[in-house]
Amino acid sequence: MKKFSILFLLFSVLISAQNNRMIYEYTFRPDSTKVDSLKTEWMYLDISKNGSKYYSKSTFESDSIVNESIKKQMAAGMKSISVSRNQRGGEVSYEVEKSYPDYKTNLISRVGNDSYKVLEDRKLNWKILPYKMKIGEFNAQNATTDFAGRKWTAWFTTDVPVLDGPYKFSGLPGLIVEISDATGSHKMELKGIKKLKEIKEEELNAQGKDIPFTKKKPIEVNRQQYIKQLKQYENDPVQGMREIMNQPNSKIKVNINGQEFTDPKDVLRALEQNAREEMKKNNNKIELQP
Repeated sequence: MKKFSILFLLFSVLISAQNNRMIYEYTFRPDSTKVDSLKTEWMYLDISKNGSKYYSKSTFESDSIVNESIKKQMAAGMKSISVSRNQRGGEVSYEVEKSYPDYKTNLISRVGNDSYKVLEDRKLNWKILPYKMKIGEFNAQNATTDFAGRKWTAWFTTDVPVLDGPYKFSGLPGLIVEISDATGSHKMELKGIKKLKEIKEEELNAQGKDIPFTKKKPIEVNRQQYIKQLKQYENDPVQGMREIMNQPNSKIKVNINGQEFTDPKDVLRALEQNAREEMKKNNNKIELQP
């Protein structure tokens, strides 16, 4: 017991003294009508002394590639910026940020051509149960909660002195190592912990240009305002693109899954068709009630 206490103390010092990355495997079924639509995404939960950030590895890497391509085109003085939609990669485009020690939680979500920062105003009410088991190398305990229209079952460990977890989940006396919803549609499993240096995300300097499909500074809204934006997007998924293309001297070339479009009417038609197909296939979101 004494040996365990010493190891635990040393690990506490390490994890509080530097940044750590919790690596989760996120398995989800985007289309509730298709049992075989199961997908997997590697997610990062980066933890620092001031808070955490949860995001997709693939989307982060794809955004970096797109930004580098745009910077090279702008440096070369190209008047027409080419953005390949299939470079975005990653099925998960949202991010979740939490601040410590108050655990204030914000969703960073892309809707159309805009990005929104949404403060979460719903509290997680956990019911900690006596059930325990070993998950990987961790001693874990069971807890349940209802959130955003789903019933969730979590396993957390006090072996790691972090009171956080993937997505918006936190508030348990330890790190969440596994969490899944009652339907089996969404599941997040901790697969590794990595020490890392601080990562400073570089913002794209678009030199005043509104370039589609690029990561933008999010607009801060409350949850009701965000729901309104979601409904507007569902009704007209190319509204933002239409506004960009109506600007003077605006020329946009879009590549969607290998097919290039330059004529404004073709661009809007292709983007709307693609957006509606994606919405139809993505009917089983992690939040049934945003």
